[in-house]
Amino acid sequence: MQLLTFVSFLIAIIGLAFTVTGIKRLIQRRFLSAAGHEFSGLLFLLLASSAFLLASNLYTYQRLVYEQAVAEIGFHKLADQQFRAEINALDSDFQQTVNLNGDEWQLDAQVLMWQGMATLLGLDANYRLHRISGRYLDITDEQQQPRTVYSLIKKLEYIEDDKFDLWQFAHDNQSWLQWIDAVYGSAVFLPMSDGARYNIAISRTGLIARPANDEARKAVSQWIGL
Repeated sequence: MQLLTFVSFLIAIIGLAFTVTGIKRLIQRRFLSAAGHEFSGLLFLLLASSAFLLASNLYTYQRLVYEQAVAEIGFHKLADQQFRAEINALDSDFQQTVNLNGDEWQLDAQVLMWQGMATLLGLDANYRLHRISGRYLDITDEQQQPRTVYSLIKKLEYIEDDKFDLWQFAHDNQSWLQWIDAVYGSAVFLPMSDGARYNIAISRTGLIARPANDEARKAVSQWIGL
């Protein structure tokens, strides 16, 4: 991603050089040459803007090379089917505390996988934790009880509806974006229980959640009927 940012600045410098040369040609009344240089400068500046926009959006993702721990989640029961969840990212200083309704928690992530020339620019597989939500065991509760969903994206300015979202753009145009190998969402869900803690990891195949203490292991055992 740092390489991509450097490339965008390099392209911008070339674009500015063409633009300045075009202005000089215009002053010299060499109109055809001026038009050619101005057009080239505009083209390079547009390419630089696109590259910088791509690099900026990638900064909301973390690089994914192998299975790695990404977060810890702990729960404290507030009332029946109401829990406070504490999310601590392990790859940054990001922390968030939310109240979830339901019997289970669900964590969603967005994953981008690259191929070809993109890998030469340092674009390996990347992930971004997307949101956390509460779930109900009973389908009727799921349909009728209040749901709770919270965003976990750290730089919201890059994902507002009226701005560029790399994951959504890649997802919508994957058929002709040859550098993209795969774009997909991954989710994991497990039961909530008072005092339970879980470790979250991610690999190229998606999210993985594991109990981190006895309370969580007991909750999972009861959840799967053991």
